Amino acid sequence: MKSILFCASILVFSFWVIIPFSLFCASEKDQPENVYSVIYVQKPNEWYVKQANLWKAEIDRNPKNATAWRNYYSAIRYARFTETIHTKEKRQKLSEIIDDMGKAIPNSYTYYFLKHKNEAKVGEIEYLEKAYEIDPNQPELYSDFVGHYEFVGNEKKMREFLEKWYKSQDIAPGLLHYNYNVLMSTSKNALLFTNGDNDTYPVWMLQKIKNVRPDVTVLNTSLMMADKEYLNRKLMEKGIKIDYDKLPPYRSPEFAAALGTYVAENYPNVPVYYALTVYEKFIESIKNNLYIVGLAYKYSKERIDNKALIKKNISNFRLDYLKFDWYSEDYLATSLMDKMNLNYVAGMVNVAEHYHESGEDETAKYWAEEALYLAKKTGYDDKLMLDLEKKGIHIQ
Repeated sequence: MKSILFCASILVFSFWVIIPFSLFCASEKDQPENVYSVIYVQKPNEWYVKQANLWKAEIDRNPKNATAWRNYYSAIRYARFTETIHTKEKRQKLSEIIDDMGKAIPNSYTYYFLKHKNEAKVGEIEYLEKAYEIDPNQPELYSDFVGHYEFVGNEKKMREFLEKWYKSQDIAPGLLHYNYNVLMSTSKNALLFTNGDNDTYPVWMLQKIKNVRPDVTVLNTSLMMADKEYLNRKLMEKGIKIDYDKLPPYRSPEFAAALGTYVAENYPNVPVYYALTVYEKFIESIKNNLYIVGLAYKYSKERIDNKALIKKNISNFRLDYLKFDWYSEDYLATSLMDKMNLNYVAGMVNVAEHYHESGEDETAKYWAEEALYLAKKTGYDDKLMLDLEKKGIHIQ
C-alpha cells in the first residue's frame, strides 16, 4: 500500500473465546462492575474473568437479577476476545447461559435481547422484536433493526430506525465526524468497502438522515458475504453485474479484494475504495494497488499522486472535533475514538511531506504536529517522531 505509515483497524463484531473460570476468586471487598461492549471499552482478560465470577455470585444470590445476567453474559463473551474467536466451547457456554437465563427471567427484555444477540442468524429478528415490544426506547436495539432492514431491502424501515437512533443521541458524535470524513475521502459515485459497525452504521446515518454523499454505495464486508442476493442488489445500485466464476470462492478472505478489482476493471466509471478500517486479510492481495487518500484507500492499477488527493480531500474534512469535543474526557467511546483517529495520521504525514517537499515548512510542521497530537493519545508519538525526522520534518 502506497505511502502508509500505520493505520488502526478496529474490531467491531462479536468475539468468542474459552474462559478459565478458576483464575480468580473474588474477595468480600470486590464489587462487580458494568461490562461494556469491547467496541467501546477493552479490558485485560483477567478483568473479564474476575467480573464473570463477581456477577455469577450476584446471580446465585438473586437469580431474578437481570443486570447480573447481562453483565455475566458479557464478561464470558469478551474474555480473551483478541485471542480466540467463535470457538465451539465458547458458543456452547454462552448458549448454556441463555438457557439458564430463560428459566430465571423468561419473557424479559434482557433475555430476549441477549437471545437475539447470541442465536439470531442474518435476517432473523423474532427475539429482537420481542425485546422492542417490552422497551422500544432502548437505543441499543436500533442498530440491529437498521442492519436487518438494510439486509432485506426495506428502505423505509431502515430510515425509521436510523432516525430513532439519531434522535436518541446514543451514537458517539466522533463516529459521525469520522465517517463524514471517510465519505469525503471518496470521489463521486464511489463503491466503498467497510468493515463493521463503527465504519458502516454512521455512514448509513449520514447518507439516509442527513443526505451526506448518498452517491456512495457502501459494501459492508460481513453483510455482502452473508447472502449473494443482498450483494447482487447492492451492486445493481451501480448497474454492476458480476460473474462469480471469475472471482475467488464466495465468502473466502480473497473475495472482497477480487470483487473490487473486478469492478474497477469492468466498470471504470465506478471508483473503488476501501475504508482504512477494513481487515488487512481482505485486502492483502491488492495492497500494491491501494493508495491512501484520507480515511480510505483508493484502488488503482496505475500509479496515482495520492499526496495531492489527500491534500484535496482533507480540505473538506471536519477536524475540529479531534481537539474540541463536547463530552468529558472519560465518556464511554473515548478509547474507541482515540484508536480510530489514528487513521488520520498517515494522511496528515503525507500532507506534511507534500508541503515539506514544496518548501512550505511551517505548513508541513502544522500537519506533523496534528498527527503527533493524535499519535500521543495512544502512545505512538515516539515512533512517529522518528519517522518524521527521517523524512526531514523537524518538530521542536
